[in-house]
This record gives sequence, C-alpha cells and structure tokens, in this order.
Amino acid sequence: MRTRPALCAEYNSLIVRVEKRRGNELYINDGAYGALYDAAHVGWRFPVQCLNEGRSESGEGFAFYGPTCDDADYMEGPFQLPADIKAGDYIEIGMLGAYGAAMKTAFNGFGQAQAIGATDEPMASLYRGDRADPRQSDNVVSLR
Repeated sequence: MRTRPALCAEYNSLIVRVEKRRGNELYINDGAYGALYDAAHVGWRFPVQCLNEGRSESGEGFAFYGPTCDDADYMEGPFQLPADIKAGDYIEIGMLGAYGAAMKTAFNGFGQAQAIGATDEPMASLYRGDRADPRQSDNVVSLR
C-alpha cells in the first residue's frame, strides 16, 4: 500500500493565556519564538476565539506580543476577540498547521508546552464532517 502526503493547514490549535492587556494589545504566553512564527514574521492572521464564558458579543481587533516582548515577538493581526477580553483569559489560535509545532523553539527559556489530543472539528474548515462530498456535486466537471 502506498501512502501519499497530505496538506494539514487545519491541523493544530494552540491555547494561550492572556498575561496582560494594554489597549488593543494583548501580551500572551506564546509568540514568534514559539508556535506563532508565521503570525509574527509572515503576518498570518489565524482564526482565534476566546475560551472564557461571559465575554461580550462585540468584537475588537487586537495585536499580540509574545513573552519576550521584543519587536520580533509582535503579531500585528488584527485578531478579532471580545472587546472585554482581559488578563487571565484563554484564547484558542487555530489552523497553525504542521509548522506551528515545527518552528517552535525554546528561546530564552520559553517553549514549555503540553500536547493534548482532540477529535473535534477544526475552527475553520473546507473539510468539515458535515460537508457534502464535493465530488458528488452536480456543478463540478470531472476530467476523468
């Protein structure tokens, strides 16, 4: 049996803690030297959601600073989160793909993490479990 490689953009979420809030900047416990390299250096705006209950429905765009708080550990965003998010809240950052884990370093003593397996659907997906098989669509032309 031959196996084939697959893209995994939807793979891997990261849970971070908000350490401090200053205006529309959130200081979180992971960043450019951790699993968020692409958010800092490529400018990717990953989907995010606050995991704490009772936050406002109104959203606001936030930027992130990682734990080193230097200029290279900055993620401009904007990342849309509840306007009343605060220190101590948890944020899920989704769709990090394989590189979220592969680019992670232990720079300056940071980098400790706990891996937890989950079987829920990704935050955003083209391949949701409830999505109809696109190969069965009547508006798709088959070239075979």
